Amino acid sequence: MKRSSARDILRLILPALLLAALTGCATARIPDFQAFATAGTTYTTAVSGLITEVGNTAVDANSVKLLQNRSLAPVSLTDFNQQDKDMRNYLGELTRIQAQVTLLGDYFTALESLATSNAPQSFQTQVQGLATTLVGVTQDVKGTTIANASQISNAAGSVGGLVVKGIQGKELKKELEARKQTISDILQLHQALLATLSSQTEANARFTSAVGYDQQVIEPFIAGQVQQAQQQGWMTERLNGLSKPLLAEQVTTAAEAARSLQQAWAKLLSNDLTAAEIQSITADLAPVIASLEALKPPTQTSTNNGTNGSTGETQP
Repeated sequence: MKRSSARDILRLILPALLLAALTGCATARIPDFQAFATAGTTYTTAVSGLITEVGNTAVDANSVKLLQNRSLAPVSLTDFNQQDKDMRNYLGELTRIQAQVTLLGDYFTALESLATSNAPQSFQTQVQGLATTLVGVTQDVKGTTIANASQISNAAGSVGGLVVKGIQGKELKKELEARKQTISDILQLHQALLATLSSQTEANARFTSAVGYDQQVIEPFIAGQVQQAQQQGWMTERLNGLSKPLLAEQVTTAAEAARSLQQAWAKLLSNDLTAAEIQSITADLAPVIASLEALKPPTQTSTNNGTNGSTGETQP
């Protein structure tokens, strides 16, 4: 039997060596996609919750306006119905933005599955379907009055010429190449939308709190009723009234997170993403998430006898 030459041995083992190298490269990228998906869904969860509160604040401000107008002069049913119509339209636009934000989070999750699955073909159709729906809903969002009132810039978000690096799976690479600019544009759009919502929320919150500020800060001061024992409380009320409302501040934080996520997306594509960059996004949003959780009503618990909210104790 002839002894195998070094060339023959190399020819036999080279495919295996290449496969191992490619697999190792793909595996090394998995934590990047997992971390990005976590940051992305944290962002979309926070924004969705904030949008709900933005709508609530807008309705509260409109209600205060109606009550103030009614105290000065009669408000006709026609005027009242118009106010209701305006509020429904505004809340409807917020719902459309919220739906788009939710779809973006679903896309990030599906993209992670595509990147980490041993059978990426099973997730390819799901990712493509989500992306197609996301594009359509985004066009709808761009037609809202909120978007029309926003300053949307595309220059800062251009990644069209960026080369996707370090991706071996053909399904994943194809999806990233096809959608790299789309996702960047959506996050650019979010920055503009959230900036507008922050300004609107600040105006609504200040309008709603104006009566309380007059009664608790201005009137006692002008009347000389702020005694020494009350001065610290009066100063706190004044500071709160002059400071940017918390919800508006949180929406601004979300806008900054959208910018950071857009930058992280570009670095994910170019294989330059660091753990510190992605962790800072979730860390910045953590207080927002905690604040939104605190606003949720307490959940009722069931006892052994099946009565919701009961402690199980005998009532007197």
